[in-house]
Amino acid sequence: MAHRVLIATLLLAAPVLPVSPNIILILVDDLGYETLGSYGGASYDTPSLDRLAESGLRFTHAYAMPLCSPSRVKLMTGRYNARNYTKWGVLPKDELTFANILQDAGYRTHVAGKWQLWGHDLVWNRGGGCCLHQGQTPGDAGFDDYLVWYLGDKGSRYADPSLSSRNDDGKTRQGRYGPDLLNDFVLEAMQSDQPFFIYYSMVLAHAPFVPTPDSDGWSGDRHAEDKAHFAAMVAYVDKMVGKTLAKLDQLGIRDETLVLLTGDNGTPSAITSVMQDGTKIRGGKGKTIDHGSHVPFIASWPGVIEPGVSNALVDFTDVLPTLADAADANLPSDRIFDGHSLLPVFRGEAEHEREWIFTDYRAQFPNITERRYVHNRRYKLYDDGRFFDWENDILEQNPLADAEITAEAAAIRESFRDALNLRLVTNGHPASAAFPELGEDFVVG
Repeated sequence: MAHRVLIATLLLAAPVLPVSPNIILILVDDLGYETLGSYGGASYDTPSLDRLAESGLRFTHAYAMPLCSPSRVKLMTGRYNARNYTKWGVLPKDELTFANILQDAGYRTHVAGKWQLWGHDLVWNRGGGCCLHQGQTPGDAGFDDYLVWYLGDKGSRYADPSLSSRNDDGKTRQGRYGPDLLNDFVLEAMQSDQPFFIYYSMVLAHAPFVPTPDSDGWSGDRHAEDKAHFAAMVAYVDKMVGKTLAKLDQLGIRDETLVLLTGDNGTPSAITSVMQDGTKIRGGKGKTIDHGSHVPFIASWPGVIEPGVSNALVDFTDVLPTLADAADANLPSDRIFDGHSLLPVFRGEAEHEREWIFTDYRAQFPNITERRYVHNRRYKLYDDGRFFDWENDILEQNPLADAEITAEAAAIRESFRDALNLRLVTNGHPASAAFPELGEDFVVG
């Protein structure tokens, strides 16, 4: 009888999930963890971002890819780049996204902001037909409605932006500011009579570093570049997030909405930020060191997620299964999904089961060395054999010699080797037929 009473008490205490919650996923462009006050940053004004962190769960060990295109493909498909990354700026036509899955589950789906997944004629291969139109449009990827930058021609994303919607392609909005128009689209999309999913893929705070409407320079040359504008751009990110959260409150749907916020890679190397303890951190975008892919990751859902801090390892492959789990949507059985749902962590029911993060960095960019590596919170192993005590050597300047490796570290290194060899079976799926060159052992979960 005592056991039954205890079980009943626990059931009453557990948060009750809203049926088909609204979901907003905010992806900020080029914003490393060190830029937010809630992560110890002191260089930028981020009150709305910090309030979002205080209202939910702030993850301290979340990792994107070091560059945006690999991150976005990984985030949207829930799959390692080794399975589906083909060309820069291309979401392969046969891939399913989180929007496809939520659309099938009855959600009204929207995307606002950076796209760059239909194809990208690389500057150093211009005229060669590198990969234009080999990817997907927002409609292909499962979005019912969209307002995006870089669907086809590039144009400006900031002052006088070139934005594409279902009704017009690449139209230039003279005298307007892109982030304002994209935020207006997001606010309008919230006024829905059915559960909605909004992928808010911000264009800020990517270079060029130019004035915002709140900058003194806005009254002059709005396209004048200066890295000093980066602080104003981060402040505008914060402003747009604040307006988004305020609209949820105004509509009375804040408690019915799961809000996730993260960044697509580290901060650009041109930017050096200062932490509250005085430490200076130079952005590592494009690099495989911590500062290249360590990003903020915040989950807020009042009444479901208790405010706090989590040290759980979070990989971008975890986002798709998390959204599907929250929406009670079914994952198709015809492909491998490499992530794990974070919903039990959100609800305080369990620690995340991930013991390490596997990265297959396939940027296909000039001067970028492609690497495979595995890491946990402390150690990191590259495919060339370098093994780092990452926690105590964050810039990876001194790979550990065999004589320096403890028995515990040696065991961790061996498990990392298994992962790098792609022989660690964690989910029982068969090898991906789309990439037979990976071999029959490619079943990392």
